[in-house]
Amino acid sequence: MIDDSRMTTTDDDDGSLPDSTTSPSVLYDSSKPYFPIYYNDVYEVILPKGHRFPMEKYRKVRTQIQQLIAEHTKNILDDRDAGVDNEFRVSPLATVAELATTHSPEYIHRFLSGDQTESEQRNVGFPWSPSGVSRALSSVGGTVAAATAVCEALVVQQQEQLNEKQEHVLPIWSAHVAGGTHHAFYDYGEGFCVFSDIAVAANVILQNYPTLIQRVLIVDLDVHQGNGNAVLFQGRQDVSTFSMHCSANYFSPKEESDLDVELPVDCTDDTYLVTLRHWLKRIGEEADNFDIVFFQAGVDILEEDRLGRFNLSHKGIERRNELVFDFAAKQQKVPLVITMGGGYPKNGTDWKPIIDAHANVYYQAYRYLSRFKS
Repeated sequence: MIDDSRMTTTDDDDGSLPDSTTSPSVLYDSSKPYFPIYYNDVYEVILPKGHRFPMEKYRKVRTQIQQLIAEHTKNILDDRDAGVDNEFRVSPLATVAELATTHSPEYIHRFLSGDQTESEQRNVGFPWSPSGVSRALSSVGGTVAAATAVCEALVVQQQEQLNEKQEHVLPIWSAHVAGGTHHAFYDYGEGFCVFSDIAVAANVILQNYPTLIQRVLIVDLDVHQGNGNAVLFQGRQDVSTFSMHCSANYFSPKEESDLDVELPVDCTDDTYLVTLRHWLKRIGEEADNFDIVFFQAGVDILEEDRLGRFNLSHKGIERRNELVFDFAAKQQKVPLVITMGGGYPKNGTDWKPIIDAHANVYYQAYRYLSRFKS
């Protein structure tokens, strides 16, 4: 049985930047856009040879993001770039209490204690192991921490506005280089997802910050439907689910999100971007305002992806990201929490297209935020 507590781990990887476990409210510099990035690749699991899940990508993506941001900050020449309050933090482990905001207590206990049937392990796609437990808990814990960091910064920002110390409000975002586990349900998992990190994080901040967070939007742009989150939030007025995905890439029964948009196999940039722009505009115009947006930024829509069945280019994914960033920062003017999603190399050697696409989501967000000035 895994201890019900948060744990942090230091990372001695050569390319890493310093991590921090200091309270976000202490670290928050309101004179800059806020963008802490959490990562959990310290909890890597050794999978059986030939397993199709790309476990190695998480460390590769994280180190590439760090290198890109380090290079960017070293070579700032543009006076429009005001800098970003950014650091990398190891993802904590989710607690049982946090998981229980969303998932069955019995299911949580059975998973933590290794009481999993062969069928359950096949549906999830991972053999059970203690290291797998730590990884699953960190996948959730990092997204909970990212959302909590945003809320803590919002508290500081609002206090400074009340004290007239800050006139111009700058974006408060966060990210997790993991998570996006949108195929987990109340009492079972599937599709490499044990628990739903976004659902847990949404429920935790709704519970812990009731005057600050009352309406949550999940924008799920993985190639697969966010079926688990669709079911977990059915009938809820405080959380809205929007999933745009492939019409012919379901591996279990189709579920009903608040808004589902299906696109055809072999969908390309133009169709995808016109459709996304239309629906984000509709959401902004027709829905009540949200207090926070979660962005499941899967890159399995890329033409080089092994499982995706879409044909988007790298430039198309960049434009997708920009549409979501504009929606959060300019249209809704609310915090954004970014998580990873699907992304599967076509073979065991050609990782570059997938790593580049994943890393660019976070680096693009960093560059986007750097354009905002106090």
